[in-house]
Amino acid sequence: MRLKSFSLFAIILLFKLLLLVSSHSDNEKSLSTSISGMVQLLETEMQLIDSVEKYAAVLQKKVDALKNLVQELKAENEKSANKREEYLFNPLNGFSLIRRMHNDWPKIELFMREPVGEVHIDVIRNYRPEMPTATDLEEASEALNRLQTVYDLKAADLVQGILNGKQHDAKLKSIDSYFMGHYLLSKQLYYPAGFWLYSSIMNYEEENDFNRITDFGKEKPLELYAETLILQNRPKDALSSITQASDLLPLDARLLNRKNQIQQLANIFDGPAMHFPTPHVYNYERGCRGEFSNQTSKMYCLYNTTTTPFLRLAPIKMEIIHLEPYMVLFHDVISDEEIEHLKNLARPNLKRATVYNDEKARSLVVNTRTSKFSWFQDNTDEITKRINKRIIDMTGFDIVGSEMLQVMNYGLGGHYDKHFDFFNVTADTAVVAKEGDRISTVLFYLTDVEQGGATVFPNIKTAVFPRKGSAVMWYNLDNKLEGDYLTLHAACPVIVGSKWVCNKWIRAKAQTFRRPCYK
Repeated sequence: MRLKSFSLFAIILLFKLLLLVSSHSDNEKSLSTSISGMVQLLETEMQLIDSVEKYAAVLQKKVDALKNLVQELKAENEKSANKREEYLFNPLNGFSLIRRMHNDWPKIELFMREPVGEVHIDVIRNYRPEMPTATDLEEASEALNRLQTVYDLKAADLVQGILNGKQHDAKLKSIDSYFMGHYLLSKQLYYPAGFWLYSSIMNYEEENDFNRITDFGKEKPLELYAETLILQNRPKDALSSITQASDLLPLDARLLNRKNQIQQLANIFDGPAMHFPTPHVYNYERGCRGEFSNQTSKMYCLYNTTTTPFLRLAPIKMEIIHLEPYMVLFHDVISDEEIEHLKNLARPNLKRATVYNDEKARSLVVNTRTSKFSWFQDNTDEITKRINKRIIDMTGFDIVGSEMLQVMNYGLGGHYDKHFDFFNVTADTAVVAKEGDRISTVLFYLTDVEQGGATVFPNIKTAVFPRKGSAVMWYNLDNKLEGDYLTLHAACPVIVGSKWVCNKWIRAKAQTFRRPCYK
């Protein structure tokens, strides 16, 4: 017997409702898809923190004033202790009492009611349009889930700041774990959701001001954890969790009603807990985890001096990493100065990366590609001209008619799922497409990446990890100018670091005399 909870539908509906309410903008900022784009969030948060600090100072000033007032009033009132009538024998005391009760206390009430620090509250109010939306939170949650899935990370490790076996100076709060569990449960991923919610419960700090101010009571993760246990056919464990939640809010009729429902399920259930098999690990995940090596029996290194005459004066360090398909890794092929120039050119114009959809005949934002990019004309300035000339030296190809340089920055768990760089075309457009298809890809790595972010080719079990100043180049088409399906590749999720790359897709049409040999 498999138990189902009617409240799961409510949870999913609530999560989607939150997304609709918060996602009021038609132009989502996609903040989590670029580290560069997220930097401004830290600056914004600093402004908000400053406003709260100033608000607390103003509030404290009011509290201090009220405390001084209380001491002054109490000192006068206590003069009459145990001798009320005698105190009033003195007409000055009687007059002062009447005057205080008539004039001072209404003013004190007004002082207490008077809003404090409205100007500082307005700062937060004015920043609201710049804050992440529910869609941003959903994308960030999915990014963390992606890291877990691809790299087989445990929720308990992530909470403690352990990323892929390395301890970092960062930890997640109980409320962070709760939101991750909430997101995964809304996606019906209740087994992994349970681990996050359990961590939320275990790390919850009682009487914590942060939790109180953010309206995050311990009953919330306890209740949601009970729902994940129900969905795993564990009603008795769920009863324990929902009972703890109900005990924290004994007057909450909804929690008490849910507790009674789970009690009934626990009384009648006699089946085993649900079994969740270990997920199959594919070549993509293996490559991302570093299980592939660039070393092959045919690999060798050399100084390329022959592709163009210029290389006789300035040879390029070149490493052959695969022959079929042809794949080369260039070392120290772009300078730090050129890298910073490209990044500075890109930052003001970064926008969410898209993927072309054949059915809709337009590019769309998809969750299989999470990054931001910017395009540059080949003749934007002297540095872009220089880089394009270097691409000719590296590849021996003519770049006339090829696509512009594309600079890209990956964000939180940023990745690009498995894909081909050549176009998928139908038979009646094959000839035209072959002439204009992408014969080769050149990918410059503009930064080192501390953890993750490899470029993986699962069909040939090859992975290239980012190294600042290097570039990888491969042929997408064979000698017939037909797509080579061995070039299936993906950008693995970035675990730690900011991954910047620069792409150049070279078209086949201009290569008639550069690569004329066909099978």
